Amino acid sequence: VIKLYELAPSPTSTRYYSPTTWKTRMGLLHKNVGFETVPINFLDLRGDLAIRSGQTNITVPAIELPDGTFIYDSFRIAEWLEDNYPEAPSLFTGDGKPSRDAHPEHVATGKNYARLIDLGLGASKSEWAVWYDLFFPQLDQQIIGEEQRIYFTSDSRLGPHGYQKLLALDRQELTRRAKMNVQPLVEFLREHPNQYFQGTHPGQVDYIIFGRYAYCRMLDPVLTKEIWNEQGEELSNWIRKLSQAYNGHAQHLFDNL
Repeated sequence: VIKLYELAPSPTSTRYYSPTTWKTRMGLLHKNVGFETVPINFLDLRGDLAIRSGQTNITVPAIELPDGTFIYDSFRIAEWLEDNYPEAPSLFTGDGKPSRDAHPEHVATGKNYARLIDLGLGASKSEWAVWYDLFFPQLDQQIIGEEQRIYFTSDSRLGPHGYQKLLALDRQELTRRAKMNVQPLVEFLREHPNQYFQGTHPGQVDYIIFGRYAYCRMLDPVLTKEIWNEQGEELSNWIRKLSQAYNGHAQHLFDNL
């Protein structure tokens, strides 16, 4: 069975808050690939997982294959899934057809579309993204253990006085910007009723966007509802469909917080 390494507050927690790992979680479900989740923390990532994988710069998501091979980076994993499970629906075409039947040009276009969204809404870089900054106080509350907190709040990780700066940001302004980020999604769904972002069926673009939603939902359900669910019926319906997909996998995790 494939192992999916997932950031969580503790080894027994199912509060999976990494937006990038959610992309892979949904991709594995999309391809009907069996997997087990292995919760880890930031120190595990830099310690045990880096040693075992032989990759000092390993990030999450990371999957470990039964033969001990590690693959990390959500987009690389998506491409690996696309190539290795050709009988399952393509992650990049949005038409629900198997990867083996997809035209290369169609797949290439879908990949470029997904990569564009990945670098925008899917990113957590403060230079242009609001999500990490906005939900930082909630994430901070999930980091437990003295050694873990020392690393999480350190200047070496966040820059000089980075921890204090993040906590001092204007939450109201960040919330306003987050809602603006979501508005194009609402407009797109209004222009394409009863469809997904990837096409007539969900795909990697949907899982990138849903990963961002799930990150928010895992950290602050009330604020998430204000930013995401209350911006328009179309987006709320899309969230419901993705949450209930694959036997309600995501919804089950949300409900068990």
